[in-house]
Amino acid sequence: LEFKPKHAIALSNFTILGGAIANTVVNSRRRHPHLDRPLIDWDLILAMEPLTIFGAVFGSLLSKILPNLLLTVSLVMILAFMGQRTFSKGLKMFREESREVQRGSNGSELELTSRSGEALNQCEEYLEFQSDTEANGSQASGLACKITTLTVCFAGICVLTVLKGGGRFPSPFGFDCGSTGFWLLYFSAVPWVLIFAIGFRYQLVSEFQQKLRQGYSFSQGEVQWDARNTITYPLLCALAGLLAGLFGVGGGIVKGPLMLEMGIVPAVASASAAAMILYTSAAASTSYIVFGLLHPFYGAVFFTLGLVCTATGQYVVGQYVKKYNRQSPIVLSIGLVILVSSVLVAVNTYASVRGQAWGDLFALHGVCGSDA
Repeated sequence: LEFKPKHAIALSNFTILGGAIANTVVNSRRRHPHLDRPLIDWDLILAMEPLTIFGAVFGSLLSKILPNLLLTVSLVMILAFMGQRTFSKGLKMFREESREVQRGSNGSELELTSRSGEALNQCEEYLEFQSDTEANGSQASGLACKITTLTVCFAGICVLTVLKGGGRFPSPFGFDCGSTGFWLLYFSAVPWVLIFAIGFRYQLVSEFQQKLRQGYSFSQGEVQWDARNTITYPLLCALAGLLAGLFGVGGGIVKGPLMLEMGIVPAVASASAAAMILYTSAAASTSYIVFGLLHPFYGAVFFTLGLVCTATGQYVVGQYVKKYNRQSPIVLSIGLVILVSSVLVAVNTYASVRGQAWGDLFALHGVCGSDA
């Protein structure tokens, strides 16, 4: 469609937003496959998502400023890495599934489900940390409070983004793009997000310590929200959000490798990741709209495609996995698509930069201009 990289990234993020909405709506009605709790792990989201949203907003700012060539070259490198990683995991899954099928015992089939599910989740770069709090009696009201508070954090970021204006979107306060008022509103996202991040950390650490006092025994793969984990994981997720805003990806590129060594339940992992991506992509999309990087018509088309195709894909893939008990072909196809995409982006980038002056290729763009 010959979109420039900055506009293509905005459209990619808007497509992801549509898919995340479809995933979250479907998964919000489902329950954990083994425990009496929601499928989506909101404790994991509370710990990681505020700083992920924060990173996504600043990633979208860098996407506006950085040269197109730098963005596309970086995107090719990330896609190539992720494609190779995913395809390798798919091959490993296929070999494990084949060995289990040859054994043919019921016990082996159960083990196959666990192993293949784990490999699939790793390739999708998602992980499920078991919740520390949902087993308590008042989980319904507590869960609603957590979701509401997180949504308020997200809404505040969006409001600040709109109020500061930028690009072709004027500030309601009359601040010119690049003025002191503009930057004060922009960087006010820092204390806003930190307030919620600190509050969520205090809540999770308190609940974790209460579990210890009660003599609770943590199972394998169950995250322990101690003082260290509630700082390390959110900080790394800020980097995930930065990549989400910078390249229009879902943010799982960094979150996945962080959690690969932990135990997983595939259904819970995918549901929790989709809910996090919903907040991250929505925050980044707001910035793209304000900066004038999103084409309205194509944005609506790609958003609808993401919504419909994700809902359809959830049903089709679910039926396939249930029928054949083989998930490796899905992972292999995902890896192949990512690898092919990296090659196509590289070829298109080379074709578009031929004959251009090096100074133009690496020129920075203004935050408030429309030269992107």
